[in-house]
Amino acid sequence: MIVAIVAVAAMLLAAMRPKGTREWMWAALGAAILVLVGHEPFLAAARAVAEQWNVLLFILGLMALSAAAEESGAFALVAELAVRSAGGSQRRLFVLLFLAGAALTAMLSNDATAIVFTPIVYRAVASRGVDARAFLFGCTFVADTASFGLPFANPANVIVLPRPDIVQYLIHLAPPEVFAVATNLALFVLLFRRQLGGRYDVGVAALPEPVAARTLVAACCLAGGYLAALAFSVPLGPVALLGGLATLAVARVRPSVAARHVSWSTFVLLPALFVLLDALDRAGFAAWALHALEGLARYGTLASTAAAAVGAALLSNVVNNLPVAVASAHVVALAPHFAYPLIAGTDLGPNLTTTGSLATILWMAALRKRGVHVSPLEYARLGAMVVPPILAATILWLWLVR
Repeated sequence: MIVAIVAVAAMLLAAMRPKGTREWMWAALGAAILVLVGHEPFLAAARAVAEQWNVLLFILGLMALSAAAEESGAFALVAELAVRSAGGSQRRLFVLLFLAGAALTAMLSNDATAIVFTPIVYRAVASRGVDARAFLFGCTFVADTASFGLPFANPANVIVLPRPDIVQYLIHLAPPEVFAVATNLALFVLLFRRQLGGRYDVGVAALPEPVAARTLVAACCLAGGYLAALAFSVPLGPVALLGGLATLAVARVRPSVAARHVSWSTFVLLPALFVLLDALDRAGFAAWALHALEGLARYGTLASTAAAAVGAALLSNVVNNLPVAVASAHVVALAPHFAYPLIAGTDLGPNLTTTGSLATILWMAALRKRGVHVSPLEYARLGAMVVPPILAATILWLWLVR
């Protein structure tokens, strides 16, 4: 009972981030308490962190890749190409930037799209007198919507399923992602039809820097490297780190500059979450969750699949999707067949609220710096219209191909 109280309280406080605190502080405090009082042996805590070396290397590699893309102007090049290709139509520009965000998410991760691409999109549209709100919502929603179809599009995927069978992964999650992106795009075009009905002045085209194009090519090569690694069961962490460093070299980004782009607090937050969830697992959480899911199997596999996906989605909005991903990994270790619905729920769920994922929290902070206010209620209304149909379709597909 003490383990559950401390762990859940730490994760809730990390998600809520009381004024003047950071999420990693609460997670680290909770983990330290459990270790100090003996509910999580020190060696068990160290082992829980060490076993996740692949995830930690993967996330560090993603941060290096994002730094290269931002510093080289690669994201700005993508936005500029969309502005030119849209030919002055705001609706066409929204569609192109949304699809660009989906592609960047698939290659670079959802965090890169939500955090790095958002300011660039804002500058590209606001500088041309366009109301940027619809475009900003598009950036954060597509970051999660497009993040579950490939194993490397979201760090949560690697946490839940470190070494997936790439063929089975694509069969289960690639088709519903295509549907999800198309549905999210169609709904947003409909919901923002008035804001997107105008035109803008394209202006004079700026010549792209050659380094931006080279960096995009390097990122595409790294995405190919991910697929090759998965095909040969090679861990993604070292591939991501080496690929990120190589892309930094291509982009000619100095190590000191790249280091400023690394969210070092993440490497406190994640290990603390690994310790908290290991303590919960030792207390029987994973076994209890699995028993509850398998108990629903008496109503059919559709019921247990839906419970896993919807449960992960709802919990992600209560305690953030990172701890839910870590908890899901413990369940998947006991029952691998729940991996795909848990990934879908963990990735799609955060689109319901502004606190569902760290990327969305940072997206909100980026908007505040630019004087753009988004209320949690406004975000939740959009999420309530987008997430349920997408998640329902994904659950149905997973049931059909089980």
